Amino acid sequence: MGPNAHRPFAPRGFTLVELLVVVGIIALLIGILMPALNAARSQALTIKCASNLHDIGRAMQQYAIEHKGKIPRGYHYDFWYRRGHILWAEALSRHLNRPIEVADLTQARDRVLAAHFLTMDVYQCPAFPNDRQALDYVSNSWMGGGGTDDASIVLTRLKRSSEVVFLTEANARALTDQFCYHDVWEPAHLPTFPNSPQPNPSARVLNDKRHRGRINILFLDGHVATRTHFREVQQKDFDYLWFDLRRP
Repeated sequence: MGPNAHRPFAPRGFTLVELLVVVGIIALLIGILMPALNAARSQALTIKCASNLHDIGRAMQQYAIEHKGKIPRGYHYDFWYRRGHILWAEALSRHLNRPIEVADLTQARDRVLAAHFLTMDVYQCPAFPNDRQALDYVSNSWMGGGGTDDASIVLTRLKRSSEVVFLTEANARALTDQFCYHDVWEPAHLPTFPNSPQPNPSARVLNDKRHRGRINILFLDGHVATRTHFREVQQKDFDYLWFDLRRP
């Protein structure tokens, strides 16, 4: 065979340097893509949480139609329960196709309720940091305007229901089976201190990064909004003085 004859092609393997370059490029691409993927996942969980609140908002409106415009706010036991201090999640359960009835009116009822709530996806924020938490939202029972009874409010008496919170997201430290603490009725329950960006350690409202700092809110007119940061949630969103009630 002459010196210019074609020789069979022999495949050449990667050198170590080439392999390292390929691995480096892959690692770089992963580093670039991961933040975007994490942000997309976080956004999806935020949207699912807002969808839960939207479903609860429809149940709230159905409940109000059946109860002359009233919806439950603050919750307590025994004598106070009989006076109308019914837990909103219990009251609305029938309108979410999961009716719950607990005859016991003592605090022990909360453990029974918790077992039911844990099976209801609509009461679970998919990004909530504490899996043992049975109810991931808190109600507005603000004791403003000199009022002393936070049992319920009449929607038909509100002129600015689109500006007043009904439910928002609970703090991760909320007690898992004591739902009398799942409400907001004073400044100490807000996510930050007044005139300060610092998270409030005694807050009952979300003040962590589960939604990258965002927070979902269900208002009394039934619409849901996502605030860009929990620091935006302030007393004026809850305070009875802002309810602007019509005179009877």
